[in-house]
Amino acid sequence: MSLRAHGTASASQVLTGVIHYYTVWASSPNAFADPNNATGVNIRVTGNIQDTSQKSFEILIQSIGLRVLPVILNDPKPVADLSVAGAPTMTGEGFVWRFASEQESAFMSNGNPVGLLVSEMNGIVLPSGTVLTTTGPETNIEFEMSNEL
Repeated sequence: MSLRAHGTASASQVLTGVIHYYTVWASSPNAFADPNNATGVNIRVTGNIQDTSQKSFEILIQSIGLRVLPVILNDPKPVADLSVAGAPTMTGEGFVWRFASEQESAFMSNGNPVGLLVSEMNGIVLPSGTVLTTTGPETNIEFEMSNEL
């Protein structure tokens, strides 16, 4: 009998009906009002690999991909108020981004379905110099998991 822990690599094929959907809220002043001058967690998709906001989005995807690759994802959408867009605690302008994973409980930690996202994303430095902060009064990125769209 093998013991499988989060983060261990193995070769396997899996046919699954389990898809978990994740929502990411990122604080980015001016993301909605003046996207060309957005600051903070600016993850605007521009298609230009030299653009800092595009690089920041790619770092976000790569960081999540270290645990599980998203099988479905959309482009981040700028919003005028994160709290109106469903953010648990953040307010103000920013981005909402959604992705899905087929790996059951990929980010589960201590009963929190996004616990590993919170712990592993905290402290990541984006190309703009912004540091991702997942807890405390300076939180600039939040996560939520759902089993339904």
